[in-house]
Amino acid sequence: MRTLALTIAYDGTDWAGMQRQTRYPSIQGALEIALSEVLQHPVRIAAAGRTDAGVHALGQVVSLRTDNPIPTARVPRVVNRVLPSSIRVRRAGERPAKFHARLSARSRRYWYVLQITRWPDPIRGRFCWQLHEPLQVDAMRTALATVVGQHDFEAFCHGGHPTRQTVRTIQQAQLRPWGDYLIVDVQADAFLHQMMRLIVANLVAIGRRERPTDWLETLLLSHNRHLAGAGAPPGGLFLMRIGYARSDTPPINRELVGES
Repeated sequence: MRTLALTIAYDGTDWAGMQRQTRYPSIQGALEIALSEVLQHPVRIAAAGRTDAGVHALGQVVSLRTDNPIPTARVPRVVNRVLPSSIRVRRAGERPAKFHARLSARSRRYWYVLQITRWPDPIRGRFCWQLHEPLQVDAMRTALATVVGQHDFEAFCHGGHPTRQTVRTIQQAQLRPWGDYLIVDVQADAFLHQMMRLIVANLVAIGRRERPTDWLETLLLSHNRHLAGAGAPPGGLFLMRIGYARSDTPPINRELVGES
């Protein structure tokens, strides 16, 4: 029996999220149907990131077990023939038997894409949050720095259970200007439900001067989910990369995450 790791990209706009669902189409469901057809046996996958409805990915990782001898180099091409066009297997690799896409992961990296524009674009708007007014980027950058490190992110967890562990470690967080776009780039050991979208929504409120620069720190100390308000729209969020120990690292496209 072999353990395979696949690097997946998808446009999440028309999907109900990564996780398999009984009533709505999911990325996991579509992948399992395609992989079962290609590998000629029922397939169940484990995903590193449980992205919500409307959220995209360029570096999602899934793992699976198979006894099919198909060469790993052929997997992306063959599986992509039967997948919907909004989902693509980008890379495939064989991993040790103990490898698990979620449990073996050491970090997740997300980008949230903001666009400052006077002219909303329905095409680009599928992949960003379009804002009409300039933002105070320096204030946003100062605020974002306060969430780096280990904190209790209870205030940034949508629908969390009171006894759930809500401590996470943000390993790096920065703003990346890119033409008329602004990218919120955050990497953490793990994320709570809607944690990234809630951080971005409140960061934008700071950029609009609706909240003080220390607002993210205030939310962290409050442990009050209701103060954080609604999360940013899902369409601007991308799962860019999953980090593993060197021996477990599946193939990735480093160019997409700005690394050499």
